[in-house]
This record gives sequence, C-alpha cells and structure tokens, in this order.
Amino acid sequence: MTTTQLNQLTHRLNQINDLSKGEVGQNRLVYSPTWIAAQQQIIQWGLDLGFQGTVDDFGTAYLDIPGKTNPEQVIATGSHVDTVKQGGRFDGLYGVLGGLQALERLLDDNGQPSKTLRLISFSEEEGSRFPETFTGSKHYTGQPINLAMRDPDGISFDAARRAAVSKLDRPGVSHNLPALPVTFTELHIEQGPRLIDHHLQIGLVTSIVGQRRFTVTVKGIANHAGTTPMNDRADALQMAVDLISDLRKNARQVDPQLTFTVGEFHVSPNTSNVIPGRVDFTIDTRHEKEAVLDQFEQILHQVVETPRSSKITSSVNRWAKSDATQLDQAMLARNQTIADHLGFKSSQLASGAGHDSQIMAQMTRTTMIFVPSINGISHAPDENTSQADLERGVTLLTESLHQQAY
Repeated sequence: MTTTQLNQLTHRLNQINDLSKGEVGQNRLVYSPTWIAAQQQIIQWGLDLGFQGTVDDFGTAYLDIPGKTNPEQVIATGSHVDTVKQGGRFDGLYGVLGGLQALERLLDDNGQPSKTLRLISFSEEEGSRFPETFTGSKHYTGQPINLAMRDPDGISFDAARRAAVSKLDRPGVSHNLPALPVTFTELHIEQGPRLIDHHLQIGLVTSIVGQRRFTVTVKGIANHAGTTPMNDRADALQMAVDLISDLRKNARQVDPQLTFTVGEFHVSPNTSNVIPGRVDFTIDTRHEKEAVLDQFEQILHQVVETPRSSKITSSVNRWAKSDATQLDQAMLARNQTIADHLGFKSSQLASGAGHDSQIMAQMTRTTMIFVPSINGISHAPDENTSQADLERGVTLLTESLHQQAY
C-alpha cells in the first residue's frame, strides 16, 4: 500500500472517529446519531468510488464492484461500524475502512474483477445498546431477531431501527437483502496481547471462542443502614459480592482458560445510608469448547439459584449465546501462503473475542486476519495499532481478495 493510500485510510478513520469528538472514547452505539453519520459517510465513500450501494432493513450497508464474468459469485469483506460505550478507534471500523481501501486499490490496479467484490459494513455486533449481539450479521444470514427488545431508555429495537435506517437513503442506493457471498474475509485488530508480545505482524484466525452473557438479579430488602442489626439484614449487595466470589472460583476450577467477567453492576437504591435491596450484574464467559461453557452454565445456575437466606432470592437469565466456531481451513492456508510470500511474521491463533465472522461462518466460507493491538488494549479509548501494522493488514487482505475475485 502506498503512502498516499495509507494516508487516505488514516484520514477516513479519523473522519469517522471525529464524530465522537469531545466524548470519552468512541460511542457509535447502534442507531445512535453518531452511528447514523458514520454509516452515511461509508455509503457515500462507496458511491463516490462507483460502487453499487445497498442497505438492508437493519441498516447494514453493502457496496459492490460487479463481476464481469461471474457476477453472481460474491467475494466479500468487511466488519461492523458500531462500538461499545467509550470504545476504541479501530474495533470494527478498521475492517470496514481497510476493506474499502483494499477494494479501491484492486479496482485502480486491476480494473473490474471477474467475480463481484463486496464491502459489508454491518449495522451492529457489540450488543452494547440492546441485549443481543451480532444483529447485523444475524439478519443477513436469516436468523430471527427480537424486535421488541428495549435499550436502557425504554426505546424498542424496532423503533430505533426504523428511525435510523430511514436516514440512510441516498440516490442510487437500493433497499433489499443481497444474496450471501461465497466467501467472507474479516480484517480486524487482535484485541489482545499475543501478537504484540511475540513481535508478530499478522494473526491468522483458526477459530472463534463461544461466549455467553448472563444477568444475575439479587433481591433482598432495602432498610435503614443505622437501625437494622447486622444479623437481621437482607443485604442484596453483600449477597452479590459473595456470589461473584464463588462463581469466579468455580470458573477457575472448571478450566483456567475459561474467562469470567462481571462488567456491569447496578445497585438499588444506591444510597449511602440504605441497605441495598436489589443488585443486577452481568457475567460474560468465553471458551473455545462448548462443553466447558455448558458445564459452567450448569454451575452458575446451581450457585445462584440455591437459597442462602430466607429473605434473599437470586436468579440468572442468559440473554446472549454464540457457539464456538471453526473458520475455513482452505482460506486460512491461502492467507498463510500469502503472508509468507509477503515476508510478514505471522501466527495461527484462536480469537478470544466474538466477531461477525462466527455468524457468517455458519452460512459461507469465512476467514479472519488480525493485526496487533498495542499493549493488547481494546474496547477502551487507548486502543491503538501502528500505522505499519494497519498497512500490512490491508496489503494481505488486498492480495487475498485479488486471488479470489480476479
């Protein structure tokens, strides 16, 4: 990739990220004003390059370079445009704009491809606003979505979806659900320390871990902090702390590689002089083996639902589940050959984060390319990747798409 092309990628990344200027990190939650502005800009860039634009009912954008001999065979790349709250500059967006850069370079250097090249900017992957993940790729692959689910402000997914998608209309943009591609390649930052710690430049993803997300609700009795004896309390917060401690120990005993994260915590009434009457907290757990996740989920229910006090109840609800996924071995081997030919130091590894690729892999041949994350940081404002590594990822993606589509 030339210096001019790299500068263009950086400029586009900055232009989208500047939509959250003045905020802590990136906040492109699905169907929010910044999400709408980002998706509008990505669509416009594609149209300006002469790509054919399509938007589906969930707001995913598809930008095509039609093939001249086999247009029905679609070679796709892309990622998601949404972020977590206070997220980083590259998660998802790099795969979209790096894909755009690769397609633009292929068109400039080689002209029209034999097969159709497609860039996909998925509407949502993170599950940060509504209690479901991967709604963009799930809709594309025909999986059902709960349109009645609501965000913390009580806005329904369906209402937010309709309002946002109505603002993505552009002259020349069609509105339908395109046919699935024959391959899908997702370029992404690693979101972990393995590549950077081992001085590697490229990660070639073999599989994606399964993950499950739960909400645990503990109900006690709110009461006066000064007049209620310690032995007569129904303290929901203390019970929640005990549960978290026990569950963490159990997770470690099931498998040291099983991740266990309590990321969201709500206390009610959340007042210094009142014993908490209710606590809700989330659990995110991940592993590459479904059997391990099944085992821990059984333990989770046992620990949470076994009564510990006559005055306190606790329950658990699983609201997100994605299975461990093996990616395409032939595409992996192709990318390994390309990386070796380009002289990039690479490694094959499993992804500890969820991606749209694990949804796409259920329906089409799918692979992923990782570039290093500085200090292994992701889902945070300090998320960063060097310019040289951004360039290597796009270069590898470009050659991979070239071999598939020309």
